[in-house]
Amino acid sequence: MSLTIKFKEAAIMQSLGKSTVGNYAFWHRKFYAFAKVPASQWSGESVRGFMVLLHDQNYSAVSRKQALCAIKFVFDHVLRREMGHLNLPPMPKVRQTLRTIPTREEIGRIFAGMSGQARMMAALMYGGGLRVNECTCLRVQDVDIDALTIRVWDGKGNKCRMTLLPQLLVPAMRRHIAWVKSVHDMDTAAGAGLVELPGRLAVKYKSANREFRWQWLFPSSVQRGQYRWHATDEMIGKQMRAASRAAGIIKRITPHTLRHGFATHAMRAGNDIKTVQELLGHEDLNTTAIYLHADAARGISPLDYAPDRHSLAL
Repeated sequence: MSLTIKFKEAAIMQSLGKSTVGNYAFWHRKFYAFAKVPASQWSGESVRGFMVLLHDQNYSAVSRKQALCAIKFVFDHVLRREMGHLNLPPMPKVRQTLRTIPTREEIGRIFAGMSGQARMMAALMYGGGLRVNECTCLRVQDVDIDALTIRVWDGKGNKCRMTLLPQLLVPAMRRHIAWVKSVHDMDTAAGAGLVELPGRLAVKYKSANREFRWQWLFPSSVQRGQYRWHATDEMIGKQMRAASRAAGIIKRITPHTLRHGFATHAMRAGNDIKTVQELLGHEDLNTTAIYLHADAARGISPLDYAPDRHSLAL
């Protein structure tokens, strides 16, 4: 049995999350290319050599720790043997990164340079604090316009939560859902109109995968046989990069930056930190607190202090 199959079985038994499985598989492929031997012949010495290589190539502490965890998982749960004492190079400390928080004016300029589904998705991510993959995987029934609520299923850590549907987006959301309905009706008329369902719902409810409520809120233009898939992360990322360049914004802006903007601006709008924590789906309040003053340094510069400060102006 191949390493891939054994690893997937072990991942199920150990309840690894989907993103963790993908990250671990990535490092397994990297290590396999380095070791050039089957997994059954992997050794602690090979692991040490690989980690030294990552050190020499200046991989970040996060990447190196992730690589080591991925390989150790195989030794512990697939090969079922110890790696031994590795004598690894010292791990650098994980630095607290600085968040890039665009201003509301900059966000408006970015939105102005976007169009179609990508613009609506960007507005939802900023207005509701959604991660990009949470946004792309929304179903039509996840949006409750009357309650101004968006339901997020299987978010990071397989957690579910409810967040805000901005009232400002209601008219545009109604138009968008009507357009999605027209696309679905055309697909159905052509003998398609199916969508993949979570778990075994397609087995339990035979006709559910053609029901409109289960369709992707942001459908892709790509069809696979009778199935239509959802929009991709790259689709919105590409538009955002182009819009940022066109707007002359020099900050590094990504789709996830909109979630950062939501966190900081939601607290500035008067929401208490506990409410923002729940809307973001953070497990630890300290994670949310990072965004409290993430858009500017705190304090007063000595150049701006005292009555004679104008004498120091350049």
